[in-house]
Amino acid sequence: MLNRNGSKGVIEVKVLLINPPNTMDDVLGKASVFVSELDPLGLLYIAAVLEQDGFDVEVLDAYIEGLNLSQILSEVEARKPNVVGISCLTSNGAAVYEIGKAIKKNFNNIKVVLGNIHASIFYKVYLNHRCADAVVHGEGEYTFSRVVERYGEKNDLSGIPGVSWSNGRDIINNDPAEIIYNLDALPFPARHLVKAERYSIGKLNNFIYVNRGEKNVRQMFTSRGCVFSCYFCVVHKNRNYRTVSPQRVVDEIEHLIKEYNVGYIFMMDSLFIGDKKRVVEICQEILNRNINVKWGCEGHVNIVDQNLLYWMEKAGCYEMHFGIESGVQRLLDNVNKRTNIKKIEKTIEMVKTVSNIKVAGLFMLGLPGETVEDSKITIEFARRLPLDFAQFSITVPYPGSHLFETLSGEGRIDTGVRPDGSVDLNVWKRYSAHSGFSDNTPIYVTEGMTAEELKSMEKHALRRFFLRPSKILSQIKRIDLRNIIEVVKAAKATFIDR
Repeated sequence: MLNRNGSKGVIEVKVLLINPPNTMDDVLGKASVFVSELDPLGLLYIAAVLEQDGFDVEVLDAYIEGLNLSQILSEVEARKPNVVGISCLTSNGAAVYEIGKAIKKNFNNIKVVLGNIHASIFYKVYLNHRCADAVVHGEGEYTFSRVVERYGEKNDLSGIPGVSWSNGRDIINNDPAEIIYNLDALPFPARHLVKAERYSIGKLNNFIYVNRGEKNVRQMFTSRGCVFSCYFCVVHKNRNYRTVSPQRVVDEIEHLIKEYNVGYIFMMDSLFIGDKKRVVEICQEILNRNINVKWGCEGHVNIVDQNLLYWMEKAGCYEMHFGIESGVQRLLDNVNKRTNIKKIEKTIEMVKTVSNIKVAGLFMLGLPGETVEDSKITIEFARRLPLDFAQFSITVPYPGSHLFETLSGEGRIDTGVRPDGSVDLNVWKRYSAHSGFSDNTPIYVTEGMTAEELKSMEKHALRRFFLRPSKILSQIKRIDLRNIIEVVKAAKATFIDR
């Protein structure tokens, strides 16, 4: 094998990257039916860099394969990796804890490395409880490859920025993580390492686009970070806004069409339109290459203008999702949304007037300072806007966000970590934006509401928005009759209180 410097390695290192199993039933309850089965791009970016650096790497998607802990351990035993890397979000933080601990208990010679935001925030828990040997902070592509290379030589990870690790006695925190500024230098995600036919937006989902099965649906990233800094979001934390060049973006679009027969792509960027000039250039590049593809993205009401809409629609943009959050200005200000009600109204109206782009509004209930009456104002605001679709979620101070840091610092939310260093894993399952669909108590309830009021309000919002003749008709048009049983179950889960 070849190491990063191109020279022949002395010790061959085999890496197994694991996407944790499906925990959506525990976290989302009946709302788990709406979760799309998307390829784990974060791990696939890391896998691509590892391959580029000459390492032997495999990807085990326990989520898509429906594997439990015992089956994961069997796969680890069969594949015989030297290093296991696991992606860790709050939604699967408890599962990752159990997986890491079990691997360390059963395979003493395997190094376990965790990454992603939840592991980064709770690295002491994972390292102290022997669930991992190291945690990678920030963007992991190059850092993880350096960790793997070092583990092929020795157990000392000193000097690798962005790593917290255990030497068997103490936890050592290296220098802060380095930011990847040249995103064009990253290879395309290693999608060939997973079963492409298993991924889709699902039978039921929160995309406006409906896949009738003629071509495949995929997602991709074209930027990192965000130009805004909403208090409830973790995307901008320690990350400057950086973009992939227009030519490189369209190269990947062509790659998806050619290699995976893709007809629809959702740009998973937190804010795809952050740089309007770049977006126009992407659209022009799509048109110059005569590419026929539909796509969707996240937008922001402060950035949209008619010229941008013209080029986006012409280049195949099918839908745009806007984080509107609330219809109460005071609440928007409380979370540093940096926009206003009039701007929201004007932008949504403009999109629907000058283009055929579908619009989804994303709303949050239970923002700091919110009352029951405020929630009702937000719901009626959503009904007044010319939206094609709406999502209503319960405010969650996700670990890593400004809101989490504030509330946890004040002792107003449960982090799951106890004074003696132990951890209650069930607490992490309560960090759910859809508690109204489950028996879970919301992890955060604003002082103006009760937990039951908040959970009930989520269902009330969905009924008020969708149970109108125009919206019922539009949703019927989205239904694939082959999925009618799932649709009926989803309707009951959505509109009927627990």
